[in-house]
Amino acid sequence: MVFCPEAVIARRYRTLFESDGVSLLLRPFIFTPADVPLIVDMDQARAKPTLAVLSAICHGSETGVDAMFPALLEALRALGPKQAILYYDIVLVGLPVAPRARWEAFMTTTVGSAYRSELLQTLAAEHEQIGEARGEARGEALGEARAVLTVLQARGVDVPADICDRILACTDLDQLDTWLRRAGTATTVDDVIG
Repeated sequence: MVFCPEAVIARRYRTLFESDGVSLLLRPFIFTPADVPLIVDMDQARAKPTLAVLSAICHGSETGVDAMFPALLEALRALGPKQAILYYDIVLVGLPVAPRARWEAFMTTTVGSAYRSELLQTLAAEHEQIGEARGEARGEALGEARAVLTVLQARGVDVPADICDRILACTDLDQLDTWLRRAGTATTVDDVIG
């Protein structure tokens, strides 16, 4: 199996392997995000957790990926504890940076870090130490940004992916502090960043 994020590249390679001049006994199955459904239905995710994980990875760079987080959580819950941890790690590694941060924020506010493996906990701790060496301010900013998102989620305020990315990318602690204070009483995302 070969995953090609770009349909043009997938078509090119499919054409190469489909020609009569290729004498391969086995031909790779080449697929794109369009070939994998975005799994948002919780029953489908529970019934096919592997497909739910593949769906998250294939659609990770799309703006609608956040809509599948509840279904993906149900897929993890449908698995045994050890397998759920492995699947969670695969999702973390497979998602781009911004959606990964949103997925982690979703999981932290929903179930805590129960699904994170010891390996990723160790890597996260090492990454945190490296982050401290590079500058404690960025780690503090990320924590503030996650706090803003957590408060907004707890208040039921819908945060579009582009605004979420903007909040997570902010390194200005004063700005983040202002947003956090506003989030406590916000009814819309504009109340926070407007």
